[in-house]
Parts: sequence; C-alpha cells; structure tokens
Amino acid sequence: MRFVRLCLSAAAGLTIFAMGVRPLVAAPPEGAGTQPEFVKLYDGQDLVGWEVQHGKLGAWKANGELLSCVGSGGGWLRTTKLYSDFVLRLEYRIPKDGNSGVGLRFPPKGDPAHEGMEIQILDDQADVYQKMHLVPAQYTGGIYYQAAAKQGVAKPPGEWNRYQITCLGPHVIVELNGQVVNDVMVDEYKQGAGGHKALSERPEVGYVGLQSHESGGKFEPIDFRGIELKDLTTALPSGLHYVDLVVGSGAVVPPGATVKVHYTGTLADGTKFDSSRDRGEPMTRPLTKVIPSWQAGIPGMKVGGRRKLIVPPDLGYGTRGFGRIIPPNALLVFDVEVLDLVSK
Repeated sequence: MRFVRLCLSAAAGLTIFAMGVRPLVAAPPEGAGTQPEFVKLYDGQDLVGWEVQHGKLGAWKANGELLSCVGSGGGWLRTTKLYSDFVLRLEYRIPKDGNSGVGLRFPPKGDPAHEGMEIQILDDQADVYQKMHLVPAQYTGGIYYQAAAKQGVAKPPGEWNRYQITCLGPHVIVELNGQVVNDVMVDEYKQGAGGHKALSERPEVGYVGLQSHESGGKFEPIDFRGIELKDLTTALPSGLHYVDLVVGSGAVVPPGATVKVHYTGTLADGTKFDSSRDRGEPMTRPLTKVIPSWQAGIPGMKVGGRRKLIVPPDLGYGTRGFGRIIPPNALLVFDVEVLDLVSK
C-alpha cells in the first residue's frame, strides 16, 4: 500500500505532494483505447448487480424484459457498482397517478433524492398532483426539487417513455423521448431549494437507482426496461479512472512535467476538502512530487484542459486517511485544470 501526505500551509491551504512513492503508469496518449459502449445493467433474467437501499428486494421482480416494482416497501433499487460519468438509457411505464424517479450519483446513506440526484417521473396531469401545488422541479424531467424541466414531452400513463441522461462532471443533460428537457451545470446551483443540500455540494460519484413510491400506504407499480449505461471514464490498470471535461488546445503534458493547475478535491459524498480555486491561487508543482494518482492522471492532458480523476483509496490516503480531513479508505474526486506548462 502506498501512502501520501498532505502538507498544511496557511498560505496555500492543502497542498498535494508525494512522499517517497513510486510513480504509476502514466495515462495513455490522447486518442488511445477504445470508445465506450453501452452495457446492460439488467439482463432480463435476475437482479444480479442490483441491491436495495431503504427497502426490500422482494418488492422488485425480474420479469423478462421488464424490471418491475410489484410490492410495497421497495425503497430504491440501486446498482451494486458506483458510477461517476456516464450516459444512462432506460424506458419507464407508470400507471395513472404514478410517481417514481431515477437516482444518480447517490451515496449509501440518506435520501437519494436529496443526497444525490433524482430525475423525477410523474403523471404530471393527475388531479392529485395538481391539487398539491408542486414546485416546477417536482414534475417529470426535473432534478427533484432543484432544477425544473421543460414540460409537455412525457407520454401519458400506460405508455412507454424513454430517458437518456448524461452526467459529465457537473454537466447533467436529461433527454425525454428524444427531446432535451433539462440541461444544467449543477456546480452553479449554490443554494438548495426547500432546505435541501445544494446541487453544487452533492457527490459526483455514487449509485444509479430506480425508485419505488408509496402514497397513503399503497405502493404504486412501475415497469422499467432497456436499462443500459455507457461509462464515460477511462480506467487505468492501477484502478484510477479519469474523464476529460474539457479537452485543451495547448501543449500536451508529458510525464514528470512541472504544471500550473487549478484543482478542487472532494470526498465521495461531495464534501470539499481542498480547492485552489477557492483560494484564488493556482498551484505550480512538478508531477514527480504529487500523489500517484496525479502522476498517472495528468500526463496526456493539454494545456487548457480540465480532467476529473476518480481516485481509489490506495492511490490516495489509504487506510490511514489524513486527520479529520480525509477519513480512512476514502475514495477521492479531483477536478484538475491545467493552466500552463512551466519551463525548468
């Protein structure tokens, strides 16, 4: 296990550098590797790859092409894997007065709708909801309670609707039946509506899930089908994942270069532990003196580029963590922008 150390400085905040660690294999050259493909999250046979949060698995049924909620107490059916940046496709069918949602990047604790994100599914025209005076972001396509969607696109209850949802860094795009109904940068949502956590403070890595809903003690059935996901991240043999949020137009960063960067570091639950952007002062440092995940994840970027690094614990701060700032076995997320290459 390799461990790295944070250096505390009143002037520079948390500065990231390596202490006696072996560099990892650098990121592959630009254009290397294969294009990501859609992978089925539900195979039409069983619920392998799924588990339940705040509910019971018996409320969900694998029924050929359909994955359905068939009983009360279903909670959230979630993937067993965590996802960061992806395109998700699925179809859903609700009954009259139906209510459900698609969970994105939510953590294992708390309400997925308010700790991660929920893309709402609703019988928008139902009298029961019209009488409730819902806020605009509680209707179909909205990021629940936070970002309203274009209305009038959903098909009526009993018919199939198709979502395609893209999460790329802070950019979330929701397409419903082939139309973009929501297109937001969640890092711009600094205030949380309804007293809930702001979207800018929510995780950029977490589970994908399907919601069951109950009203008045009665469950509301829902069917899903065609559930598939394209992972947009590149995985290195070390376990590091990265994705380019902006492809720069400047010089390519070689291994070991000295770079001037802006960065933000967060825990998997969205908690920010360091940010040069907040300090208003970029960091300049040789890549030979940064943590292993940066040594591997920054080479291959171009100046002006912005890359998200998803760092497993053994490439971050391992089983020891760092004081009260980073807990043991913490998965870390870094948003790194290369501002310049610095000549030696």
